[in-house]
Amino acid sequence: MKILYVAPENVTGGFALFAKGHRRRGNECRWITFFPSRFDFGEDLCFNLWGMPSHSWVRRLRQLLNRTQSKPDLPELAGNPPIWKPASAMEDILYRLRDLANSRRIRRTVDEHSLNDFDIYHFEQGIDPFRDGRWVRDLAQRGKGIVAFYHGTDLRNRGIIPAVQSAAVLNLTSEIDLLERLPGMKYLNLPIDTESLPHRKRPVEAKPVRICHAARNRRMKGSDFIESTVLNLKNRYDIEWVMIENMPHPLALRMKADCDIYIDQVTDLGGWGYGASSVESLAMGLPTLTRINPQVSDFLGEHPFVSVTPDSLQSTLVSLIENPRQRRELSVHGKKWVEERHGIDAVMETLYGYYREVGLV
Repeated sequence: MKILYVAPENVTGGFALFAKGHRRRGNECRWITFFPSRFDFGEDLCFNLWGMPSHSWVRRLRQLLNRTQSKPDLPELAGNPPIWKPASAMEDILYRLRDLANSRRIRRTVDEHSLNDFDIYHFEQGIDPFRDGRWVRDLAQRGKGIVAFYHGTDLRNRGIIPAVQSAAVLNLTSEIDLLERLPGMKYLNLPIDTESLPHRKRPVEAKPVRICHAARNRRMKGSDFIESTVLNLKNRYDIEWVMIENMPHPLALRMKADCDIYIDQVTDLGGWGYGASSVESLAMGLPTLTRINPQVSDFLGEHPFVSVTPDSLQSTLVSLIENPRQRRELSVHGKKWVEERHGIDAVMETLYGYYREVGLV
């Protein structure tokens, strides 16, 4: 069996892990992106399309259109599911022009790499390289298995692409709050290869206690509040603040591996609970603080996260700073939990179970 992942960008490095899991089961797997990763993750195939968000002029044009229409850059959409449509005649024209400009390149790449010959297609973010969804419609007519995997802003702030959604026989997400936004959505943990992560050698009693946080969008995670809280504690404790942002992923991992406590988020603005960065920190043995609301807690059941809110962050940090033994216990618990929930084989077992449910295998 042959599986192809199709995505705008390799944002987390997860495609290599999914490919590894599929290959362990004797299947072929590749991935193709619309444009090269801005986060130093590896590529397999790439369309190298024109007019993508990796170009600064595209981002500026989008912001200009939003201001013209008095829209926020990331509007929270209503509906279950929310449905994408051009916000204006101008936006519709721009997408049509982009599809026209990219058409020959997409067709050439599809033919060159025999991309119509796969059996299952995962359309990450529920999006086709053509905004009108012409490739996914063609694949569905050929009898291919179509899977859509939603990750957050694609559903909350953009909405489903009707052509992709009508073709999908399986919808997946790794975001708990999205389960109620699209009927029939299935939850799949993000995979992680614990053996590939930097080995954390720092003794639990080491000083100063290094507290780190990683963010691509400070507002979504409450980064400014997190930073000010930690810096205020420097007046009382021997601690060091490590902010991880705007750097290649391998360097970010090495920095994280040399820390003692990781803080993910104190808001629910960018998705509930935790994401790939928290999984990495747990796997490396860092006590991991994040906001776990009651819905997430009920969904996860037993878990190793230290739940925090803006009101509790400071007192929780004080407890962990003063108690190396507690940090050691959380470290052991976190690594074991990740292996059981997010290990490649465990994730693939769940995924292939979903495949069987919809008749893809």
